[in-house]
Amino acid sequence: MTKIYNLDSTKLNALDINLAAELLAYSVDLVLIIDQSGVIERCIDGSKPVSSNTSALVGQKWLDTVAIDSQPKVNALLKTSEDQDEQKWRQVNQEIDGSISLPIQFSTIFFSKQNKLVAIGKDLSGISSLQQKLVESQQEIERDYANLHAIQNRYLQLFNSIDQAYLIVDTQTLKIVEVNKSAGFLVGDLKKVQGKLFVNLFPAKDHEAIQSYLMESKSGILQSSIQTTLENLKENVEISSTILREGNQNVCLVSIKPKSQTANLGTVNEQAALLSQAMEDFQDGFIVCSSNGVILTTNNTFVSMSQSTQKEGILGKSLEIWLGRASVDLKIILGTVREHGSIKDYASTITADDGSSPIEVRISAVGFNSSKLSLVAIGIHQISKASTQIADKPDNLGKNAKELTQLVGKVPLKQIVTETTDIIEKLCILAALDLTMTNRASAAELLGLSRQGLYIKMRRFGIVDSNASDDIDT
Repeated sequence: MTKIYNLDSTKLNALDINLAAELLAYSVDLVLIIDQSGVIERCIDGSKPVSSNTSALVGQKWLDTVAIDSQPKVNALLKTSEDQDEQKWRQVNQEIDGSISLPIQFSTIFFSKQNKLVAIGKDLSGISSLQQKLVESQQEIERDYANLHAIQNRYLQLFNSIDQAYLIVDTQTLKIVEVNKSAGFLVGDLKKVQGKLFVNLFPAKDHEAIQSYLMESKSGILQSSIQTTLENLKENVEISSTILREGNQNVCLVSIKPKSQTANLGTVNEQAALLSQAMEDFQDGFIVCSSNGVILTTNNTFVSMSQSTQKEGILGKSLEIWLGRASVDLKIILGTVREHGSIKDYASTITADDGSSPIEVRISAVGFNSSKLSLVAIGIHQISKASTQIADKPDNLGKNAKELTQLVGKVPLKQIVTETTDIIEKLCILAALDLTMTNRASAAELLGLSRQGLYIKMRRFGIVDSNASDDIDT
């Protein structure tokens, strides 16, 4: 006999099946008495009936009164025998008189004396309704999140489309939280500025005054703008601040405006607008960036090279993100432009956002001043694969290799390996110097050597004369 409600088989067999069913009905919601052919003989409602018409089940096969997906579960319940030690509960979608199916958890008890089953059921409609409400609540939360995300995107687009330079500053820590793209013309690399103290953008002598100004803004006191100087550009500017309330947290919306009319951001943007059509007609990639490499504007050709989804994802970021040798390439390009005014046909690669193979390119750049700002115009020309396959190597490379193989049997292997290593090391140094346009500091960085270590190796291989030692500490 199946063990249930801690009753053993002898006690259950002592009870009449109808009496047992009526007793069980007090603790469950529905009780069915089922004969050996699976037909419902009797239906007894519990203290809280699952339906007003449960009597319609009488005379029907139990298997025919449930949903199709529940029929395998009912078949398993009908196979309950006296030999089973433990009965399982199974959720069944019970249909009553063609009404909507009700989720009911059933278990069955086998009465061997009458050779019948008693199915006891617990109504799960309340739990099912609660689960449905939970799903609906989750869907509503997801919709709210999607709406919030859309609002945030609109805010960012609006924030970054404003010509005026704006920064959001935490009133508690005075750290920069957000910076719009227009501020990139003044403060430099937007990514590096975020999280830094706002006052560090200005001379130390003005820190106390700026801090006091922001604290008064925090208190909601309306006040006129203050004047100071941007530390990196030595540009005279006006600072104004407005308090923004975000729930229990306050932030300052700070604007930075060049004092001179000729230095306002609108002028730079107008110039960029006049040049935009010419830029877009270029078959080569074209970029205008700040003196520290922050991209201010670009054309669609470079967007295609980088495989970025949209131009907005590039603006305000450092060019080094897409350069093959990252900071090394950027230092050489900007350093050469700063020293000589321009650079031509610098070999590098552009790394695409989608992870595809880098594109071999030649980079030319020129520096110019616009509205007292130091800017750099960069042209990026993609070179064909056929061109990149032409290897520039010393004419004596093959000769050296052949000569080394002829030494086999004449000198020890260790000496041959040493000679081979020297050849490779010299070629790598020459390649690094060629890539960096003889910039020895950058070449040392490419090779992972100190400047002094590079100079020692250059003297060893006769690449420079002994007088090069004078540059070691410069």
